[in-house]
Amino acid sequence: RSRLAALGIDHVHYGTEAKLPAAEATLSALGLDWSQGAGIGDDWPDLPVLGRVALPVAPANAHIEVREVARYVTQARGGEGAAREFCDLLLTASGHYRRLLDAARGPAA
Repeated sequence: RSRLAALGIDHVHYGTEAKLPAAEATLSALGLDWSQGAGIGDDWPDLPVLGRVALPVAPANAHIEVREVARYVTQARGGEGAAREFCDLLLTASGHYRRLLDAARGPAA
């Protein structure tokens, strides 16, 4: 959990199969609505959330029903880089990717 804090992730829900109420609580806490949300999921329990967010994403090995509702399917499979690909997609779309990459590289030698 300290890794999540280091990444600035404040809203986490563990051990819930009812993902819709958890997502609604997070959106409410952030003052956002479904039209501002993105989500990634791979199986049926993810469908209620993916059916509401503006950008539903599925990993390459997601269940066929989940891939059908996704607007983007990652090249990577779940557990093999799909979450990272999803994050990179969001960072690129929001214009933060280059700035964060430059910061990660550190000062030029």
